[in-house]
Amino acid sequence: MNRTEILQRFDLIARRRIALSTERSYRSWILKYLKFLVTPQARVCGTSEEKMESFLSRMAHAEYSAVSQNQAFNALLFFYRHVVKVEIGDVSALRCRRGFRERYVPTQAEISAMFSKLTNTPTYNVRLLAALLYGCGLRVKSACELRIKDFDLDRMVLTIHEDKGDKDRQVTIPTILLPALRRQLARASALAEVDVAARQPVQLPGRLDVKYPKREFEVRWHFLFPSPMPCSHPRTGKIVRWRVGEDVIQRAIKRASEAAGIPGKVTPHCLRHAYCSDLMDAGHSPRRVQEAMGHSDIRTTMGYARKECLSLPSPLESLRSHT
Repeated sequence: MNRTEILQRFDLIARRRIALSTERSYRSWILKYLKFLVTPQARVCGTSEEKMESFLSRMAHAEYSAVSQNQAFNALLFFYRHVVKVEIGDVSALRCRRGFRERYVPTQAEISAMFSKLTNTPTYNVRLLAALLYGCGLRVKSACELRIKDFDLDRMVLTIHEDKGDKDRQVTIPTILLPALRRQLARASALAEVDVAARQPVQLPGRLDVKYPKREFEVRWHFLFPSPMPCSHPRTGKIVRWRVGEDVIQRAIKRASEAAGIPGKVTPHCLRHAYCSDLMDAGHSPRRVQEAMGHSDIRTTMGYARKECLSLPSPLESLRSHT
């Protein structure tokens, strides 16, 4: 297969197997790998495993992050298994160093200051979106993809579908958000009813529109934060009702945190960090917090506990007379 045929086959298979964001990431790495295969460094490699090892080791020498190397590894596994139809054995590449980075977790005072500067746009209720990030510990993509059907206001339960690791989970809806949620659900439902009457479909995850074609015309499947206008689906070209983009809330939080004078860089994901840290500080069971966050490993959850070393006194305190 030539490069064009490889990419066409990848696009066809990726649509059926992986999310759009994953497809874009994998496609980028596969393009880099195809360019690498025509280099002298790749030509001296005999097997597919040796070529992968050489490519990944070159990433380590170029000081790529461990996260990027893992993304590339998974992309190449997908490429060989599903596109080329070759099973890959052991790959012993030089690994990128995984450093430790302290998470920036804004305090409740900083979050309050940020919300005081956060204003809605003419199109989106970004204050409610940000409140869901902090109040329910959501990832930004999951928050933007919330649908009307995900909310059970009688039980005050929010169900997050196909979160990281393709897992579903449930969290408690803060009662303070109930009035704003009711208003937003009413607005989203009204727009959905207009779309249904006009036979305007909503974007559905995966291939649900093929398996269950009626669902794209059901109000409950419409987004909580719908796009103001229908748009072309990036994969199929079909005109669908989309949802708010992650960049909308990212820009809004960046502007609000800067206006509030918060020294650290506050991103939407920082609000998820704060949700977990504040629950741990309040003395809630780590296992319950783990379940709410959707962590696979309790050690990930425990990493949000405030560091005990921060309460240690400095020995310099005993030398005050010398400073």
